[in-house]
Amino acid sequence: MMKTNTFLTALALVLLSQSLFAIQEYDIRFKLDALDCPNGQICYLVQLKSADGQGWNLAGQNYRIYYDASMATYISGSGISLLPENQYSSVLFTADIQNVDASAFGGDLDFANTLSFLNYSIDLMNLSNGGINLPASGEWVSTSKLCFDVSQAALDDPNECISLVWARMGKTDPYATAFVEVSQWLSTNSTTEAIANIYDDLDASDGPESCLTSICEGTGNENTTPTCSDGIDNDADGLIDCNDPSCAGIDPCIINQKSFDITLDLSNVDCVSGVACYDINLRANGSSFSLGDQHYSLFYNSGVGTFVSAISRLDNGNYQPLSILGGTPLENEDATGLGPLTFEGDLGFVDFSILLSNQASGGNIDITSGDFVTTAQICFDMTSAAINNPGTCFETAWGREGTTDVYNGFFVEIEEWVNASEIQPVSGNAYGDLGVASGDDACFDTSCGSGNETGETLCSDTLDNDNDGLIDCLDPGCSQTTGCLASCAAQAPTLSRN
Repeated sequence: MMKTNTFLTALALVLLSQSLFAIQEYDIRFKLDALDCPNGQICYLVQLKSADGQGWNLAGQNYRIYYDASMATYISGSGISLLPENQYSSVLFTADIQNVDASAFGGDLDFANTLSFLNYSIDLMNLSNGGINLPASGEWVSTSKLCFDVSQAALDDPNECISLVWARMGKTDPYATAFVEVSQWLSTNSTTEAIANIYDDLDASDGPESCLTSICEGTGNENTTPTCSDGIDNDADGLIDCNDPSCAGIDPCIINQKSFDITLDLSNVDCVSGVACYDINLRANGSSFSLGDQHYSLFYNSGVGTFVSAISRLDNGNYQPLSILGGTPLENEDATGLGPLTFEGDLGFVDFSILLSNQASGGNIDITSGDFVTTAQICFDMTSAAINNPGTCFETAWGREGTTDVYNGFFVEIEEWVNASEIQPVSGNAYGDLGVASGDDACFDTSCGSGNETGETLCSDTLDNDNDGLIDCLDPGCSQTTGCLASCAAQAPTLSRN
Protein backbone atom coordinates (compact mmCIF):
# COMPACT_ATOMS: atom_id res chain seq x y z
CA MET A 1 0.00 0.00 0.00
CA MET A 2 2.84 2.31 0.83
CA LYS A 3 4.40 1.65 -2.57
CA THR A 4 1.17 2.53 -4.35
CA ASN A 5 0.84 5.79 -2.46
CA THR A 6 4.44 6.64 -3.26
CA PHE A 7 3.81 6.01 -6.96
CA LEU A 8 0.65 8.11 -7.01
CA THR A 9 2.41 10.91 -5.16
CA ALA A 10 5.29 10.89 -7.64
CA LEU A 11 2.85 10.86 -10.55
CA ALA A 12 0.96 13.78 -9.08
CA LEU A 13 4.18 15.73 -8.71
CA VAL A 14 5.13 15.12 -12.33
CA LEU A 15 1.70 16.22 -13.53
CA LEU A 16 1.85 19.25 -11.27
CA SER A 17 5.30 20.23 -12.51
CA GLN A 18 4.17 19.95 -16.14
CA SER A 19 1.08 22.02 -15.45
CA LEU A 20 3.30 24.86 -14.32
CA PHE A 21 4.57 25.16 -17.90
CA ALA A 22 2.07 26.47 -20.43
CA ILE A 23 2.02 24.70 -23.79
CA GLN A 24 3.68 27.14 -26.20
CA GLU A 25 2.73 28.01 -29.75
CA TYR A 26 4.93 28.50 -32.80
CA ASP A 27 4.76 29.67 -36.41
CA ILE A 28 6.73 27.88 -39.11
CA ARG A 29 7.77 29.02 -42.60
CA PHE A 30 10.14 28.60 -45.54
CA LYS A 31 12.51 31.50 -46.33
CA LEU A 32 14.51 31.84 -49.55
CA ASP A 33 18.22 31.71 -48.77
CA ALA A 34 20.04 31.38 -52.11
CA LEU A 35 19.15 31.11 -55.79
CA ASP A 36 21.51 30.09 -58.57
CA CYS A 37 19.57 30.82 -61.76
CA PRO A 38 22.25 29.67 -64.26
CA ASN A 39 22.57 26.27 -62.55
CA GLY A 40 18.91 25.98 -61.58
CA GLN A 41 19.37 25.46 -57.86
CA ILE A 42 17.60 27.03 -54.89
CA CYS A 43 17.93 26.76 -51.10
CA TYR A 44 15.34 27.51 -48.44
CA LEU A 45 15.67 28.03 -44.71
CA VAL A 46 13.24 26.32 -42.35
CA GLN A 47 12.36 28.87 -39.67
CA LEU A 48 10.44 28.87 -36.39
CA LYS A 49 9.28 31.64 -34.10
CA SER A 50 7.28 31.93 -30.89
CA ALA A 51 3.67 32.77 -31.72
CA ASP A 52 2.31 33.64 -28.28
CA GLY A 53 4.56 36.42 -27.03
CA GLN A 54 6.40 34.04 -24.71
CA GLY A 55 9.98 32.90 -25.01
CA TRP A 56 10.47 29.17 -24.72
CA ASN A 57 13.17 26.54 -25.03
CA LEU A 58 13.32 24.52 -28.24
CA ALA A 59 13.72 20.73 -27.93
CA GLY A 60 13.66 18.22 -30.81
CA GLN A 61 11.84 18.71 -34.11
CA ASN A 62 10.45 16.49 -36.83
CA TYR A 63 9.76 18.13 -40.18
CA ARG A 64 7.44 16.63 -42.80
CA ILE A 65 7.14 18.43 -46.13
CA TYR A 66 5.21 17.83 -49.35
CA TYR A 67 6.32 19.47 -52.60
CA ASP A 68 5.68 19.48 -56.33
CA ALA A 69 8.20 17.26 -58.13
CA SER A 70 7.47 18.93 -61.48
CA MET A 71 8.92 22.18 -60.16
CA ALA A 72 11.77 21.03 -57.90
CA THR A 73 13.71 18.00 -56.72
CA TYR A 74 15.38 17.76 -53.34
CA ILE A 75 19.17 17.52 -53.66
CA SER A 76 20.11 14.47 -51.63
CA GLY A 77 22.54 15.30 -48.83
CA SER A 78 21.94 19.06 -49.02
CA GLY A 79 19.81 19.25 -45.88
CA ILE A 80 21.74 20.59 -42.90
CA SER A 81 20.98 21.70 -39.36
CA LEU A 82 21.61 25.35 -38.51
CA LEU A 83 21.24 24.84 -34.76
CA PRO A 84 24.27 24.77 -32.39
CA GLU A 85 26.19 21.54 -32.88
CA ASN A 86 26.92 21.21 -29.16
CA GLN A 87 23.19 21.13 -28.38
CA TYR A 88 21.48 19.47 -31.36
CA SER A 89 22.10 16.53 -33.65
CA SER A 90 22.67 16.69 -37.37
CA VAL A 91 19.61 16.22 -39.58
CA LEU A 92 18.40 12.65 -39.89
CA PHE A 93 16.33 11.88 -42.99
CA THR A 94 13.88 9.02 -42.66
CA ALA A 95 12.00 9.62 -45.93
CA ASP A 96 12.86 11.12 -49.31
CA ILE A 97 10.05 10.03 -51.63
CA GLN A 98 9.96 11.71 -55.03
CA ASN A 99 7.42 12.10 -57.83
CA VAL A 100 4.59 9.83 -56.75
CA ASP A 101 1.11 9.94 -58.28
CA ALA A 102 -1.12 10.31 -55.20
CA SER A 103 -4.12 11.75 -57.01
CA ALA A 104 -6.26 8.75 -56.01
CA PHE A 105 -5.95 9.55 -52.29
CA GLY A 106 -8.53 12.31 -52.44
CA GLY A 107 -6.48 15.12 -50.92
CA ASP A 108 -6.64 18.74 -52.06
CA LEU A 109 -2.98 19.32 -52.97
CA ASP A 110 -3.01 20.59 -56.55
CA PHE A 111 0.23 18.73 -57.28
CA ALA A 112 -0.95 15.32 -55.96
CA ASN A 113 -0.08 13.60 -59.25
CA THR A 114 3.60 14.71 -58.90
CA LEU A 115 3.90 14.41 -55.13
CA SER A 116 7.23 14.35 -53.29
CA PHE A 117 7.71 13.98 -49.55
CA LEU A 118 10.54 14.71 -47.10
CA ASN A 119 10.74 13.59 -43.49
CA TYR A 120 13.69 14.53 -41.29
CA SER A 121 14.39 15.24 -37.63
CA ILE A 122 16.77 17.23 -35.43
CA ASP A 123 17.17 15.94 -31.87
CA LEU A 124 18.04 17.80 -28.68
CA MET A 125 21.22 16.10 -27.47
CA ASN A 126 21.12 17.03 -23.80
CA LEU A 127 17.77 16.81 -22.04
CA SER A 128 19.35 18.05 -18.81
CA ASN A 129 20.26 21.52 -20.03
CA GLY A 130 17.81 22.21 -22.84
CA GLY A 131 18.43 23.97 -26.12
CA ILE A 132 18.09 27.44 -27.60
CA ASN A 133 15.27 29.85 -26.83
CA LEU A 134 12.69 31.02 -29.32
CA PRO A 135 12.55 34.68 -28.21
CA ALA A 136 9.38 36.30 -26.93
CA SER A 137 9.87 39.09 -29.49
CA GLY A 138 8.80 36.71 -32.25
CA GLU A 139 12.13 36.80 -34.08
CA TRP A 140 12.46 34.07 -36.70
CA VAL A 141 15.07 31.39 -35.92
CA SER A 142 16.55 29.29 -38.74
CA THR A 143 16.73 25.62 -37.78
CA SER A 144 17.76 23.94 -41.03
CA LYS A 145 18.36 24.42 -44.75
CA LEU A 146 17.14 22.42 -47.76
CA CYS A 147 18.29 22.76 -51.37
CA PHE A 148 16.51 21.75 -54.58
CA ASP A 149 17.20 21.40 -58.28
CA VAL A 150 14.71 23.65 -60.05
CA SER A 151 12.96 22.68 -63.27
CA GLN A 152 13.41 24.81 -66.38
CA ALA A 153 9.67 25.55 -66.32
CA ALA A 154 10.00 27.15 -62.90
CA LEU A 155 12.81 29.35 -64.25
CA ASP A 156 11.14 30.33 -67.53
CA ASP A 157 7.38 30.38 -66.99
CA PRO A 158 5.99 33.12 -64.69
CA ASN A 159 2.92 30.97 -64.07
CA GLU A 160 4.94 28.03 -62.72
CA CYS A 161 5.87 28.42 -59.04
CA ILE A 162 7.51 26.19 -56.46
CA SER A 163 5.18 24.74 -53.80
CA LEU A 164 6.29 23.48 -50.38
CA VAL A 165 3.57 22.39 -47.94
CA TRP A 166 3.90 21.59 -44.24
CA ALA A 167 2.35 18.25 -43.27
CA ARG A 168 -0.52 18.74 -40.80
CA MET A 169 -3.99 17.56 -39.88
CA GLY A 170 -6.71 18.94 -42.14
CA LYS A 171 -4.31 19.56 -45.02
CA THR A 172 -2.20 16.51 -45.77
CA ASP A 173 -3.80 13.71 -43.70
CA PRO A 174 -5.38 12.04 -46.78
CA TYR A 175 -1.84 11.19 -47.92
CA ALA A 176 -0.25 10.23 -44.56
CA THR A 177 -0.71 10.89 -40.85
CA ALA A 178 2.88 11.98 -40.24
CA PHE A 179 2.87 15.68 -39.40
CA VAL A 180 5.29 18.40 -38.35
CA GLU A 181 6.21 18.05 -34.68
CA VAL A 182 8.09 20.64 -32.61
CA SER A 183 8.86 20.04 -28.93
CA GLN A 184 9.39 22.38 -26.02
CA TRP A 185 11.99 21.62 -23.34
CA LEU A 186 10.43 22.13 -19.90
CA SER A 187 13.07 20.97 -17.43
CA THR A 188 15.56 18.17 -16.92
CA ASN A 189 14.38 15.14 -18.92
CA SER A 190 11.00 16.77 -19.49
CA THR A 191 9.66 17.92 -22.86
CA THR A 192 6.25 18.46 -24.35
CA GLU A 193 4.88 19.03 -27.83
CA ALA A 194 4.36 22.67 -28.81
CA ILE A 195 1.31 23.70 -30.82
CA ALA A 196 1.56 25.10 -34.34
CA ASN A 197 -0.22 28.41 -34.81
CA ILE A 198 0.53 29.26 -38.45
CA TYR A 199 1.82 26.86 -41.09
CA ASP A 200 3.19 29.24 -43.71
CA ASP A 201 3.45 27.13 -46.87
CA LEU A 202 5.45 28.31 -49.85
CA ASP A 203 3.31 29.11 -52.89
CA ALA A 204 2.63 31.77 -55.51
CA SER A 205 1.51 34.23 -52.83
CA ASP A 206 5.17 34.46 -51.74
CA GLY A 207 6.05 36.19 -55.01
CA PRO A 208 9.68 35.89 -56.20
CA GLU A 209 10.54 33.42 -53.43
CA SER A 210 8.26 30.92 -55.17
CA CYS A 211 7.83 32.28 -58.71
CA LEU A 212 11.43 32.59 -59.87
CA THR A 213 10.98 34.02 -63.36
CA SER A 214 10.85 37.60 -62.09
CA ILE A 215 14.31 37.12 -60.58
CA CYS A 216 15.96 34.96 -63.20
CA GLU A 217 14.79 36.96 -66.22
CA GLY A 218 15.78 40.35 -64.82
CA THR A 219 12.29 41.75 -64.28
CA GLY A 220 12.41 41.91 -60.49
CA ASN A 221 14.34 43.72 -57.82
CA GLU A 222 17.96 43.47 -56.78
CA ASN A 223 17.71 44.09 -53.06
CA THR A 224 17.65 40.70 -51.32
CA THR A 225 20.33 38.19 -50.37
CA PRO A 226 19.44 35.85 -53.28
CA THR A 227 19.27 38.61 -55.90
CA CYS A 228 22.45 40.25 -54.62
CA SER A 229 24.45 37.03 -54.96
CA ASP A 230 23.14 35.27 -58.07
CA GLY A 231 25.44 36.85 -60.69
CA ILE A 232 22.43 38.29 -62.54
CA ASP A 233 21.29 41.83 -63.26
CA ASN A 234 17.86 41.21 -61.75
CA ASP A 235 16.51 44.74 -62.15
CA ALA A 236 18.11 45.30 -65.59
CA ASP A 237 19.95 48.49 -64.59
CA GLY A 238 23.35 47.35 -65.84
CA LEU A 239 24.69 46.66 -62.34
CA ILE A 240 25.11 43.15 -60.97
CA ASP A 241 24.93 42.02 -57.34
CA CYS A 242 27.21 44.08 -55.03
CA ASN A 243 27.90 46.58 -57.82
CA ASP A 244 24.24 47.61 -57.60
CA PRO A 245 23.67 50.32 -54.94
CA SER A 246 20.40 48.58 -54.08
CA CYS A 247 22.50 45.75 -52.60
CA ALA A 248 24.40 48.01 -50.21
CA GLY A 249 23.75 46.81 -46.70
CA ILE A 250 22.44 43.43 -47.93
CA ASP A 251 24.29 40.16 -47.31
CA PRO A 252 26.66 39.19 -48.85
CA CYS A 253 27.55 42.73 -49.90
CA ILE A 254 27.46 44.10 -46.37
CA ILE A 255 30.08 41.55 -45.29
CA ASN A 256 32.72 43.10 -47.53
CA GLN A 257 31.30 46.59 -47.49
CA LYS A 258 33.97 49.27 -47.39
CA SER A 259 33.42 53.01 -47.15
CA PHE A 260 35.27 56.24 -47.90
CA ASP A 261 35.54 59.79 -46.65
CA ILE A 262 35.97 62.57 -49.22
CA THR A 263 37.09 66.17 -48.70
CA LEU A 264 37.70 69.30 -50.74
CA ASP A 265 40.76 71.06 -49.27
CA LEU A 266 42.14 74.43 -50.40
CA SER A 267 45.61 73.92 -51.86
CA ASN A 268 46.26 77.52 -52.99
CA VAL A 269 44.51 80.79 -53.77
CA ASP A 270 45.81 83.63 -55.93
CA CYS A 271 44.34 86.67 -54.26
CA VAL A 272 45.20 88.91 -57.22
CA SER A 273 43.64 86.79 -60.00
CA GLY A 274 41.01 85.30 -57.66
CA VAL A 275 41.66 81.67 -58.70
CA ALA A 276 41.37 79.15 -55.88
CA CYS A 277 42.40 75.50 -56.34
CA TYR A 278 41.30 72.58 -54.21
CA ASP A 279 42.62 69.06 -53.68
CA ILE A 280 40.11 66.22 -53.80
CA ASN A 281 41.16 63.80 -51.07
CA LEU A 282 40.01 60.28 -50.24
CA ARG A 283 40.47 58.17 -47.13
CA ALA A 284 39.10 54.75 -46.17
CA ASN A 285 36.65 54.61 -43.31
CA GLY A 286 37.68 51.30 -41.80
CA SER A 287 39.12 48.63 -44.11
CA SER A 288 41.61 49.65 -46.79
CA PHE A 289 40.89 49.12 -50.47
CA SER A 290 42.69 49.32 -53.81
CA LEU A 291 41.43 52.32 -55.76
CA GLY A 292 39.70 51.60 -59.04
CA ASP A 293 37.49 53.86 -61.20
CA GLN A 294 36.15 57.09 -59.71
CA HIS A 295 33.24 59.33 -60.59
CA TYR A 296 33.02 62.74 -58.93
CA SER A 297 29.90 64.92 -58.89
CA LEU A 298 30.16 68.34 -57.27
CA PHE A 299 27.55 71.05 -56.76
CA TYR A 300 28.79 74.58 -56.05
CA ASN A 301 27.70 78.21 -55.72
CA SER A 302 28.42 79.55 -59.20
CA GLY A 303 27.50 83.06 -58.04
CA VAL A 304 30.67 83.06 -55.95
CA GLY A 305 33.02 80.82 -57.94
CA THR A 306 33.00 79.64 -61.55
CA PHE A 307 34.71 76.51 -62.82
CA VAL A 308 38.18 76.93 -64.35
CA SER A 309 39.78 73.49 -64.60
CA ALA A 310 40.15 70.01 -63.13
CA ILE A 311 43.09 67.62 -63.44
CA SER A 312 43.98 64.18 -62.11
CA ARG A 313 46.69 63.82 -59.48
CA LEU A 314 46.95 60.07 -60.04
CA ASP A 315 50.02 60.21 -62.24
CA ASN A 316 51.51 56.74 -61.72
CA GLY A 317 50.57 55.70 -65.25
CA ASN A 318 47.76 53.39 -64.17
CA TYR A 319 44.90 55.88 -64.59
CA GLN A 320 43.51 57.75 -67.56
CA PRO A 321 43.45 61.58 -67.57
CA LEU A 322 40.51 63.22 -65.85
CA SER A 323 37.46 63.48 -68.11
CA ILE A 324 34.65 66.03 -67.74
CA LEU A 325 31.29 64.31 -68.30
CA GLY A 326 27.76 65.03 -69.36
CA GLY A 327 28.10 68.50 -70.88
CA THR A 328 29.16 69.98 -67.55
CA PRO A 329 29.96 72.29 -65.94
CA LEU A 330 26.51 73.81 -65.68
CA GLU A 331 26.36 77.18 -63.95
CA ASN A 332 23.87 79.85 -62.87
CA GLU A 333 21.03 77.33 -62.72
CA ASP A 334 17.99 78.39 -60.69
CA ALA A 335 16.74 75.45 -58.62
CA THR A 336 15.13 77.51 -55.88
CA GLY A 337 12.85 75.50 -53.64
CA LEU A 338 13.83 72.06 -54.90
CA GLY A 339 16.13 70.92 -52.12
CA PRO A 340 18.27 71.70 -49.07
CA LEU A 341 21.23 73.54 -50.63
CA THR A 342 21.44 77.17 -49.56
CA PHE A 343 22.88 78.19 -52.94
CA GLU A 344 20.35 76.41 -55.13
CA GLY A 345 19.29 79.72 -56.65
CA ASP A 346 22.70 79.98 -58.35
CA LEU A 347 23.55 76.33 -58.75
CA GLY A 348 26.70 75.13 -60.46
CA PHE A 349 27.44 71.48 -61.21
CA VAL A 350 30.46 69.63 -62.60
CA ASP A 351 30.68 65.89 -63.24
CA PHE A 352 33.97 64.14 -64.02
CA SER A 353 35.68 60.77 -63.81
CA ILE A 354 39.11 59.18 -63.49
CA LEU A 355 39.24 55.65 -64.89
CA LEU A 356 41.79 52.87 -64.71
CA SER A 357 44.02 52.55 -67.76
CA ASN A 358 43.93 48.77 -67.51
CA GLN A 359 41.29 46.88 -65.55
CA ALA A 360 43.44 43.76 -65.57
CA SER A 361 46.34 45.32 -63.66
CA GLY A 362 44.45 47.78 -61.45
CA GLY A 363 45.76 51.09 -60.17
CA ASN A 364 48.23 50.10 -57.43
CA ILE A 365 47.02 52.86 -55.11
CA ASP A 366 45.74 51.83 -51.69
CA ILE A 367 43.22 53.98 -49.89
CA THR A 368 43.72 53.44 -46.15
CA SER A 369 42.23 54.82 -42.97
CA GLY A 370 45.43 56.78 -42.37
CA ASP A 371 46.44 59.80 -44.46
CA PHE A 372 44.21 61.19 -47.19
CA VAL A 373 45.22 60.48 -50.80
CA THR A 374 44.89 63.34 -53.29
CA THR A 375 43.19 62.06 -56.44
CA ALA A 376 42.46 65.31 -58.33
CA GLN A 377 42.66 69.10 -58.23
CA ILE A 378 39.83 71.42 -59.21
CA CYS A 379 40.05 75.23 -59.62
CA PHE A 380 37.47 78.03 -59.52
CA ASP A 381 37.56 81.73 -60.35
CA MET A 382 36.28 83.58 -57.29
CA THR A 383 34.50 86.93 -57.36
CA SER A 384 36.18 89.97 -55.81
CA ALA A 385 33.50 89.85 -53.11
CA ALA A 386 34.66 86.34 -52.19
CA ILE A 387 38.28 87.52 -51.97
CA ASN A 388 37.64 90.66 -49.94
CA ASN A 389 34.26 90.34 -48.21
CA PRO A 390 34.13 88.35 -44.96
CA GLY A 391 30.42 87.71 -45.54
CA THR A 392 30.92 85.96 -48.87
CA CYS A 393 32.10 82.33 -48.72
CA PHE A 394 32.30 79.63 -51.37
CA GLU A 395 29.90 76.72 -50.83
CA THR A 396 29.96 73.22 -52.33
CA ALA A 397 28.20 69.87 -51.86
CA TRP A 398 29.28 66.43 -53.04
CA GLY A 399 26.61 64.59 -55.01
CA ARG A 400 24.99 61.88 -52.87
CA GLU A 401 21.66 60.30 -52.11
CA GLY A 402 19.53 62.14 -49.60
CA THR A 403 21.18 65.53 -50.18
CA THR A 404 21.52 66.31 -53.90
CA ASP A 405 19.28 63.67 -55.53
CA VAL A 406 16.48 66.23 -55.89
CA TYR A 407 18.66 68.09 -58.40
CA ASN A 408 19.94 65.10 -60.37
CA GLY A 409 20.91 61.47 -59.87
CA PHE A 410 24.66 61.85 -60.30
CA PHE A 411 26.62 60.91 -57.17
CA VAL A 412 30.21 60.42 -56.11
CA GLU A 413 31.03 56.79 -56.95
CA ILE A 414 34.27 55.12 -55.86
CA GLU A 415 35.14 51.57 -56.82
CA GLU A 416 37.45 49.04 -55.22
CA TRP A 417 39.66 47.11 -57.62
CA VAL A 418 39.60 43.50 -56.35
CA ASN A 419 41.25 41.61 -59.19
CA ALA A 420 41.41 41.50 -62.97
CA SER A 421 37.78 40.45 -63.28
CA GLU A 422 36.15 41.83 -60.15
CA ILE A 423 35.33 45.29 -58.83
CA GLN A 424 32.90 46.39 -56.15
CA PRO A 425 31.48 49.75 -55.10
CA VAL A 426 32.72 51.48 -51.97
CA SER A 427 30.01 53.34 -50.08
CA GLY A 428 30.36 56.96 -49.03
CA ASN A 429 30.69 57.63 -45.32
CA ALA A 430 31.64 61.29 -44.74
CA TYR A 431 31.32 64.03 -47.36
CA GLY A 432 33.39 67.15 -46.67
CA ASP A 433 31.31 69.98 -48.15
CA LEU A 434 32.42 73.63 -48.09
CA GLY A 435 30.60 76.47 -46.35
CA VAL A 436 30.97 79.20 -43.76
CA ALA A 437 32.08 76.64 -41.17
CA SER A 438 35.02 75.66 -43.41
CA GLY A 439 36.91 78.85 -42.48
CA ASP A 440 39.91 79.69 -44.65
CA ASP A 441 39.06 76.95 -47.17
CA ALA A 442 35.89 78.79 -48.20
CA CYS A 443 36.15 82.36 -46.83
CA PHE A 444 39.06 84.05 -48.57
CA ASP A 445 39.05 87.39 -46.77
CA THR A 446 41.05 85.61 -44.07
CA SER A 447 43.32 83.83 -46.52
CA CYS A 448 43.94 87.00 -48.51
CA GLY A 449 44.54 89.35 -45.55
CA SER A 450 42.89 92.73 -45.07
CA GLY A 451 42.77 93.50 -48.79
CA ASN A 452 44.58 96.86 -48.26
CA GLU A 453 48.19 97.96 -48.08
CA THR A 454 48.00 101.63 -47.16
CA GLY A 455 49.00 103.75 -44.19
CA GLU A 456 52.22 104.05 -42.26
CA THR A 457 51.73 100.84 -40.24
CA LEU A 458 50.81 98.45 -43.07
CA CYS A 459 53.43 99.98 -45.35
CA SER A 460 56.26 99.22 -42.96
CA ASP A 461 55.36 95.77 -41.53
CA THR A 462 57.21 93.73 -44.23
CA LEU A 463 53.97 91.93 -45.07
CA ASP A 464 52.07 91.67 -48.35
CA ASN A 465 48.78 92.68 -46.77
CA ASP A 466 46.74 92.73 -49.97
CA ASN A 467 48.39 89.66 -51.46
CA ASP A 468 49.33 91.33 -54.72
CA GLY A 469 52.95 90.18 -54.59
CA LEU A 470 54.25 93.65 -53.60
CA ILE A 471 55.44 94.44 -50.09
CA ASP A 472 55.41 97.80 -48.33
CA CYS A 473 57.02 100.57 -50.41
CA LEU A 474 57.10 98.39 -53.51
CA ASP A 475 53.29 98.45 -53.47
CA PRO A 476 51.80 101.50 -55.28
CA GLY A 477 49.29 101.78 -52.44
CA CYS A 478 52.16 102.93 -50.17
CA SER A 479 53.69 105.45 -52.57
CA GLN A 480 52.39 108.52 -50.70
CA THR A 481 53.19 107.46 -47.16
CA THR A 482 55.86 109.46 -45.34
CA GLY A 483 58.13 106.45 -44.86
CA CYS A 484 58.04 105.45 -48.48
CA LEU A 485 58.45 109.01 -49.80
CA ALA A 486 61.57 109.46 -47.63
CA SER A 487 62.91 106.10 -48.75
CA CYS A 488 62.43 106.96 -52.38
CA ALA A 489 64.10 110.41 -51.94
CA ALA A 490 67.11 108.83 -50.27
CA GLN A 491 67.56 106.52 -53.24
CA ALA A 492 66.94 109.13 -55.95
CA PRO A 493 69.96 109.53 -58.30
CA THR A 494 71.78 112.88 -58.69
CA LEU A 495 71.39 114.15 -62.24
CA SER A 496 74.15 116.09 -63.97
CA ARG A 497 74.06 118.16 -67.10
CA ASN A 498 77.63 117.18 -67.92
